[in-house]
Parts: sequence; C-alpha cells; structure tokens
Amino acid sequence: MRVDSGIKSDARGSHNVDNSTVRLIYDFMSRVFLFAVLIPSFFNQATTAREPEAIQTIEELEVGIQNKSPATYFALATELFRNGQKDDARFWYYVGEVRYRFLVLAKAKGSGLSEEQAHFWFLSESVGQSIYQKADQHSAALMRAIDRALDWDLQQPNGYTSKSEFRTEHERARQEMLALRERIKQNPSSLKGNLPSGRGLISW
Repeated sequence: MRVDSGIKSDARGSHNVDNSTVRLIYDFMSRVFLFAVLIPSFFNQATTAREPEAIQTIEELEVGIQNKSPATYFALATELFRNGQKDDARFWYYVGEVRYRFLVLAKAKGSGLSEEQAHFWFLSESVGQSIYQKADQHSAALMRAIDRALDWDLQQPNGYTSKSEFRTEHERARQEMLALRERIKQNPSSLKGNLPSGRGLISW
C-alpha cells in the first residue's frame, strides 16, 4: 500500500483536492457498509437509551466471533472505538487484519485483484483512519495490540477459513502482520493520516 509522492508542484493543488474527495468517499462508504452490517442488531433491540444499545451491539458482535466473517472484526473495532474503548478497538482491528489477510491469501492463490482483496483494502483503509490517527503517539499501544491479536488468532479456532487446510497462507498472513509491527516500531508516522495504498505490506 504506497502513496505516490512523485507529483509535480503545478499539479499539487488538484492532487490535494483529489485526496480530500477520495477520503470523504471512503468515510461515507465505510459508514454505509458498517450500517448495513450492524442494522439487524439495532432492529432486534427494544432499547431506548443510546449507551445500552451500543453495549448490546458490541456483545452481539463478540458472540461466536471466531467463526464469523473477518469483516465482523472491523465492525466490532468501529463500535468499540466509538464507545471510547480504544485499546480493545485496536486489538479487534488487528484481529480483522490478520484474519482478512489470511482469507484473501487462501482465496487468491496467485490470481489478480479479487473482490475480497478490494473489500479488505476498503475496510483496512476506512477503519484504519481512526486507528492510526495518532500512530506516532500510540506506537507502543499499537504494537501491543498486534501481539495480542496474533496470540488470539493462534489460540482461537477459525471457523471461516481453515487454518489446517491453508497452513502456508495462514503463516504468511501472520508474517505480514509482523512486518507491519516492525514498520510501526521504526516509523509510526508513515501510517498517520495517509494509509498506504496498493500492494505494500500485503504481498499477494
């Protein structure tokens, strides 16, 4: 995931406008996606207060999450972040990262850009804007969250993508997370504001 910095000065203004427009589109689309994921939970709750409703939504997302789609981890991270539980939000964001990377690698098998890859990139980009907002100040917390996520992924079953069937892909996804951890350690500011785009650390 790389941001092209080779823009001529006379085109800098239009480049900034384009980046701002794209960022607004990502934010809008992420809200639409997460609303679609979470709306059934809201309709199933007969609650009147905002806080209990948010808590119940978080609890519902967590139930049996090890067997759910990787997109669920990003939805949970978003709700936790909105609820002020930022350490847990970081943890579930990285669980989503490792498990979605694993899913993409298991499905891709050397093929070109797939729908799953695009979907993962979109979620990683949109939710990551909040996670990496102050990456330079919270690099230690981010690295702890990655360590915790990798431990959880190793200990918990994956009912969505078989770890035994795709051992190589699973290990590769975990190695990519370690590469991301090293990047945060060496240069956390590189993830602040503009998340990397393209292939980058995702080496499929």
